Amino acid sequence: MSFRALFFAVTLPLGAVPAAEGLVLPYRQVEVSAPVSSRILEMKVKEGDEVKEGQPLALLYGKLEELEMQRAKALLERREFEAKSAKRLYDSRVIPEAKAMESRIELDLARLQYETAVEQVRLRTILAPLEGIVVARSRDAGETVLASQPLFRILDLSKVVIQLSVEPRLLGTLQVGQKVQVSLLPVAEVAPYEGLVALVDPCADAEGKVRVKVVVENPQRRIRSGLKVQVAWPGSD
Repeated sequence: MSFRALFFAVTLPLGAVPAAEGLVLPYRQVEVSAPVSSRILEMKVKEGDEVKEGQPLALLYGKLEELEMQRAKALLERREFEAKSAKRLYDSRVIPEAKAMESRIELDLARLQYETAVEQVRLRTILAPLEGIVVARSRDAGETVLASQPLFRILDLSKVVIQLSVEPRLLGTLQVGQKVQVSLLPVAEVAPYEGLVALVDPCADAEGKVRVKVVVENPQRRIRSGLKVQVAWPGSD
C-alpha cells in the first residue's frame, strides 16, 4: 500500500471543510532500559516483533546472583528450623523469652536477605512493560550494557493519537468527547473508524494555536505512526 493510501480524513456532513492538518502518534511508547549493569546473555525479540506485557525481552548474566539466592534460601530454611525449635523450647520454659525473640529476629533478617537475592535475580530478566511492537533494539547478545541504558523502544499502536494545532476561532466547534468518523483513503469500501476528541488544550502555543488530540482505535495497525493527516469536524470552516 502506498503512503498516499495510508492518509486518512474525517468523514463530515456535506459542505464541511477540513480544518487542520495533524500528525499520527502512537497511543503509548516506552524506552526499555537495563535495570542493572551486566552482560547480555540472550536477546529474546527483534525489531518488528509484537510483544505482550510481561514478556521477556532479554536475559542478562546473573550466575553470581543465582548462587547468592540459593545461599540465602538455605540460610532462610535453617533460620526457620531454628525459630521453630526456639519457640518450642520457650513454650516449655527451657529458654528465656529474649532467646526466642533473638531467633525470630534472625529469621526476619534471613527472609529479607532471601527476598533481596530473589529481586536481584529477577532484575536479570528484562520484561516488556506494555503490549506493542518493538521498533528499535540497540544491543545484541554478548555486549555489555550499563544500568539505565536504553535497549528497546516499544510502541503501542492498538490506538493512535492525532495531534492537531487549530486556530482559536475554531474552538467553539470542538469539545472533549466529540465523536468523528475516520476513513482510510482511497479504500472507500473499508468501514470508517470512529475517533474521539480526547484533549482540547486550555493554553495556546507561541503561535496562538491550540493543541487538540483525537484518539482512534487501531486494532489492525492499519494507521501508521508518523503520517500526516487532515482532520475536519462539523462546524469547521
